[in-house]
Order: sequence, then structure tokens, then C-alpha cells
Amino acid sequence: MTEEFTWKEGNSGMGIRMRPMAIVAIAAISVLLAACTSGTADQRDGGSNLRDQYIGTWTRSADGGSSSLVLSPDGTFEALDFPAVLVCGRSTGGREIDACRSDPDTVSAAGTWSIPDEEQGTVWLDSDGLSFSTAYRNADSFFGKSFSLGFYTGSIDKPKPDYLFAKTQPLDAPRPDDVFTRDPSGSR
Repeated sequence: MTEEFTWKEGNSGMGIRMRPMAIVAIAAISVLLAACTSGTADQRDGGSNLRDQYIGTWTRSADGGSSSLVLSPDGTFEALDFPAVLVCGRSTGGREIDACRSDPDTVSAAGTWSIPDEEQGTVWLDSDGLSFSTAYRNADSFFGKSFSLGFYTGSIDKPKPDYLFAKTQPLDAPRPDDVFTRDPSGSR
């Protein structure tokens, strides 16, 4: 028992405490590994908590206009004034969604959204059985607790997406037109 805490001479002649240092090193490595794999099992495995993070209204404001993307809990989406460059002209001779026929600057459409199991940071948007667009989770901070939806016009091998949509409102939050106020007379 006393051998655990005895001093051993190294090549430099300085004493080194062997086992307690090893225990401290193993504990430190364990804490670091635990921090790197943080998150609930649902978040790591693509469960409902991960999906809930995407539900809500996402908006982008630029060039005097705004675009919005609403991801609903039932797996449907609605895109309003969405940048057409993200949707139209991507097909090589195949069908495109109807909204792209007039060569617009923006597109409004509805469809379904999903998170593929193998790609937890990706959201697929489909409309009329066709791929509408693909969003990528773009961390807003080093720790990634908040994020934007990033869209690319070409290669995703760029440091930043071409278009960023920020979450402006969860779907369960009251909307301004749903909030009632009382006037001074006491009536609604």
C-alpha cells in the first residue's frame, strides 16, 4: 500500500509521484471525453428533441426584402419569398416545381421537411415530390447551442453559407395578432 505513494527517481534525479499523477491524468481525460460527447441520446441519435429544435419560423432579411420558412411539427413547411437561386435551375433537364416556371427572383411553395437519419445537421425540403432545397445547421457560436439554417448555391465546401435564415419565432409562441390587450376602460 505504501508503494503507491513512494517517490521514484527519474533520469533527471527529481522525484516523481507515479500513481497519483496517473489517476489525475485519467480523470482529466475522462472529463474531456464526456464534454465532447455531451447532449442527450435523442439529440445524438436524431430523436424528437433534435427535430423540435428546427420547428418554428425562420427568416432572412436582405436587400430591402425578407424571406421566411415555417417548419411545422407535422413535417410540413411553407416557404414565402424564398430565394429562387436555391430552388430553381438546379435540375439538369428534369422537372422543377411549378413556381420556377416563370424564372422568378423569389419562390413561394409548400411541402414536407425531414431530417435524414445519417445527417443530423441537414434538413431536406421537398415540394410536389421534388427536392425543393437543403438546409444545413450553421452554429451561431462556438458551443453550437444556437444555430441558423444555412443554404448554399453551389458547393458546401465554403466556410459560410450563401444564405442564412435565423429562427425568429417558435411555433408555440404567441403571435402578435393572437395577443389581446385591455384598453383603459376595461374591455378587450
